[in-house]
Amino acid sequence: MASTGPPPPERNLSLPGPSGTKPKKTRRSLSYEVKYTIIQELEKGTRQVDLARQHGVNESTIRTIKKDAAKIKEHMKIKKSTGASMIKYFHNQVLLKTEKLLVRYLVRQARRNMAVDTRSVKDYARELYMAVARKMGTSEPKPFNASSGWLQRFKIRNKITNINIGGEAASADRAAAREFPPFLREIMEEGQYSDDQVFTMDESGLFWKKLPSKSFVVKNASRIRGRKMQKERITVLFTTNASGTCKLKLSVIHTARKPHAYKSMDMTKLNVHWLTARKAWMFSTLSLSWFDDCFVPDVKKFCERQNVPFNILSLLDNALGHSPLLLDRHPNVKVVFLPPNTTSLIQPMDQELICNVKAAFSTKKFQLLNDYTNTREELRNLSDTTTDSKSEEDEDQQLEQQKILFKQFWRIFNIKKAVDFLVESWDQLSIATIRHAWRHVLHGIPGERRSQSVTGEVQNVAVAVDLAREAAQTVTVPGFSETTNDDILEVIRDPEVTADEMLEEEHVSEEEEEGASVSEEHNLSHSDIKGAMECAEKMKSFLSRDNDRYEVFHTQLVQAMEPYIKVYHDNINASRQQSIKDFFARNPPQPAQASDSDSEVDFEGFVREALTTVSDSDGDSPSNGDSPEGQ
Repeated sequence: MASTGPPPPERNLSLPGPSGTKPKKTRRSLSYEVKYTIIQELEKGTRQVDLARQHGVNESTIRTIKKDAAKIKEHMKIKKSTGASMIKYFHNQVLLKTEKLLVRYLVRQARRNMAVDTRSVKDYARELYMAVARKMGTSEPKPFNASSGWLQRFKIRNKITNINIGGEAASADRAAAREFPPFLREIMEEGQYSDDQVFTMDESGLFWKKLPSKSFVVKNASRIRGRKMQKERITVLFTTNASGTCKLKLSVIHTARKPHAYKSMDMTKLNVHWLTARKAWMFSTLSLSWFDDCFVPDVKKFCERQNVPFNILSLLDNALGHSPLLLDRHPNVKVVFLPPNTTSLIQPMDQELICNVKAAFSTKKFQLLNDYTNTREELRNLSDTTTDSKSEEDEDQQLEQQKILFKQFWRIFNIKKAVDFLVESWDQLSIATIRHAWRHVLHGIPGERRSQSVTGEVQNVAVAVDLAREAAQTVTVPGFSETTNDDILEVIRDPEVTADEMLEEEHVSEEEEEGASVSEEHNLSHSDIKGAMECAEKMKSFLSRDNDRYEVFHTQLVQAMEPYIKVYHDNINASRQQSIKDFFARNPPQPAQASDSDSEVDFEGFVREALTTVSDSDGDSPSNGDSPEGQ
């Protein structure tokens, strides 16, 4: 029997050295923001070895970042355009592009105060996915079902929290629409508002050159140069009071400050208020300008003229383009936002007024087109020729002649003519029609608070559309005789953008951004940028008190201000350089003389005086980078 003794000593398998164990190397991960900063430093000429030391990484990491510069820039571009806090790179690039466009679509719908439901978002996403696949030349894209799980992850990835994607029947909130009139009645009774003092404003997009889909211009769109003219869009702001006694001057949002059609006119003395926005859309800052410069002065004049107390109640849509600062913008104007998703039910403008004006506008447009083309004998002869007897050569000849005639017509029908037609149509709107449109939102208002009844005929939308259709059918151009009421409604409505149109619009906007970003940057004065930087500092101070959201919003704010800070520093440097040049121009240095023992002291004093002059001029750099005047 073997003896049992003490267990053998454990073998020491540790490596030799002072500590016995080798410390584990920690892996450092750089964010995309840091990588983007490194790329910018590399482009400025900073050495790779210096950047590696600065960020505590190997030089090979810097080389890898340099190699992936294009991918990193694309990531940052997508992040800035969508506002996403995190971007996951899919192997499916078609889906990535689809999500980017879908974000734009949802923002666009929110600007228009249009409700979107889950089913419509999924359907549009699938349509958009197939359109993107065709555009990218992918014949067999990966299956995409737009599932509920994908939609939820899409909303998280793109931080979609302020855009309402409701349930299956979120098109209109009928319960909120029923509850609002009693709420409005209480406000009117408390503030003693009469119908003369209750106003509403609603904006609507108008493709002012758009023609019926059956016309030859639309059918031959791919063969006609300048076909995008049909998509020239303006936004029109319609404002009236509940009594119909005050239709304020229209406000038009255009992309140009002074279009060519108005080249010899004073833009402050037009028959409309002229506002500008890059895409001709209403946005929050512009809504404040409209309120201060258009609405308040015009309403004040009306009250003085009609001897009505300047105590106003204004109803506005609860849309992204309407700033919440409007709520207490003026002590004499109480602003009340309509409940979300109720515009189509209780907004007076959306009931029938805007549609009536647009239909009357279309009638005038088609009448002008008819008057122009009716005097062209060659066009009448072409339209008299039967389709069966036309050869291919005849069709080509017809198309060329029609292109010439329409090009001549577009020179006549410019934005000024379109605005004049809009103003005429707005002026023709009757008081009876306006009061009829207010009936839903003012339901139940006591009789003593209501204006006296008015006699007159209510302008029916169906009749206005019929008149526009008849005017279109009289145009002696192929396709117009087939115009229907549905075609007219398609022309006057602010339509849903299709997937293909979203792709085309994105392509055009990217080209515009490349050219516009530089030009807009140079239009900013030094004081403008300085003011924006001061506002950003105040915003940082405000965010510092919000621990929950500080990191996210602070990072986004810093990224947004980065290009402007660079321009600010460039202006400062340019100003300093110009100041030095001006100083030397006023005080040319004298040649040094070897016999002068104090020459070194004199030179130091000369440089000190120059630097002092430059330092004094840095307090307020000139606007637009202009050099300061000589002292």
